[in-house]
Amino acid sequence: MEYFDFYLMHAQNAKNFQKYKACRAYETAFELKKEGKIRHVGISFHDTAEALDRILTEYPEIEAVQIQFNYVDYEDAVVQSRRVYETAVKHGKPVIVMEPVKGGKLVDLPEEAQKIFDSLHGGSNASYAIRFAAGFENMMMVLSGMSTIEQLRENVSFMADFQPLSDTERAAVEQVQHIFRSQGLIPCTACRYCVDGCPMQIPIPDLFSVANAKKQFPKSDYTGAYAFRTKGKGKASDCIKCGACERICPQKLPVRKLLEEVAESFE
Repeated sequence: MEYFDFYLMHAQNAKNFQKYKACRAYETAFELKKEGKIRHVGISFHDTAEALDRILTEYPEIEAVQIQFNYVDYEDAVVQSRRVYETAVKHGKPVIVMEPVKGGKLVDLPEEAQKIFDSLHGGSNASYAIRFAAGFENMMMVLSGMSTIEQLRENVSFMADFQPLSDTERAAVEQVQHIFRSQGLIPCTACRYCVDGCPMQIPIPDLFSVANAKKQFPKSDYTGAYAFRTKGKGKASDCIKCGACERICPQKLPVRKLLEEVAESFE
């Protein structure tokens, strides 16, 4: 290849960003752009809005941000789709969407949610999910995984002549969002006050997020996600019941008991 149109720094978060800075990876990419080997330098991102704000402030030359964005993660306290998107917009960066159908999980919906979309007598579950993401301003591209030629043809059909969600369709999506939020989920807001004081370095909000995802999508396997969240950190079973987390939790959650349930579910 003579050049890359877009060169994205992979999986940026607060930790990886420090490594990339130490390696002068951004400076190297910007030099390659000056040489014409890269047309645009961007990042793919998985972390908080605050972490993204820090990266874009330090490197305003970044030209695009790829984020996880779908209607289930839109207000998720850990993924922070909305807040991360708004941070990219604040910095004037075009957004590339990944996981608009949440790895295909927004195709196979709970029965109650399916009835809502069926009542529209319109598109497929995937079409509502992709059009939700594509309907926001500043969206450069929506990347959707496709495993069959039929899925490809369908996606092309409603994106070739793109129409944002109508008021009726948006109201239906909001009803589906409410269904997902009301599935007996752990009401953790991911303030992370509990993390700093945990002697076992358990990423409590992250583990609660994985547990919530398992409740929302019981047919999916989240063992890999749990392993990723606990890599190099404490597991739920490592809790020593000191209670520091519960003393500082603004939501007054029974964190120790919930961690027992998480450990039973994943370990």
